[in-house]
Amino acid sequence: MSYKAVIFDKDGTLFDYYTVWAPVFRENIEFLLESQGRTQDKRLKHAILELLGIGTDGINPDGLIFKHNGPYMLFNLFIFSKRNRLSYRLLVKGLKDGFYESKNLIKESLIKETDEQSLIPLFSKLKEAGYIIGIVTSDNLESTQICLEHFNISNHIDMISTYDDHFKKKPHPQSFEAFCKRFSLSPEEVIMVGDAPVDMTYAKRGRAGYKIGVLTGSRDVKRLSKTADVIYDDIQDLINDRKIFTS
Repeated sequence: MSYKAVIFDKDGTLFDYYTVWAPVFRENIEFLLESQGRTQDKRLKHAILELLGIGTDGINPDGLIFKHNGPYMLFNLFIFSKRNRLSYRLLVKGLKDGFYESKNLIKESLIKETDEQSLIPLFSKLKEAGYIIGIVTSDNLESTQICLEHFNISNHIDMISTYDDHFKKKPHPQSFEAFCKRFSLSPEEVIMVGDAPVDMTYAKRGRAGYKIGVLTGSRDVKRLSKTADVIYDDIQDLINDRKIFTS
């Protein structure tokens, strides 16, 4: 099969999810607890992080942030807030702010994570091989642009789909179909790269020709294996994939 395009997820795919996002969530949870007079409650801070799936021991693929299911997440946050005498409204707002509004923290985390990592060789090689490149993420546009600019790959990207778009969210394949339509591609000509089961379900529903999982996000090998055609430790391994770069 001759592939012509690649769609990448962002968080957990272009970079290690835990290294970048854990510090952001920790700081925002501290602000949240401070607003409710619970600053010294270390047990509660730890419990929130564990619930999300980014505890002190690393990633838990069963955490709420890897479920990609809004109603499920909100229901569990409601139960958690009642059990721990927290304001449900402030808990949800604090977590949302942590994910979508912490631009400076995100920049700092990205710099620490990627001092010695460069995506330029991979993305340059993809463009030299004639690939069309898309980014589809649940993050917002501003945060996504910060990330792409940090990696110096903005000029390699042909289409970006984010939380701010009108497309239905993954795993619904609407943005995948829009990508194919925009560049006159058949679904089988598109490669999908992601870290979470929802990315692979998205690729399957869109009928992607090649589904690649990476272990820098949810680290959910068991669920990724059910759908992914291949699983790599991280995105850098793609540069040696012979299905992508045929001789």
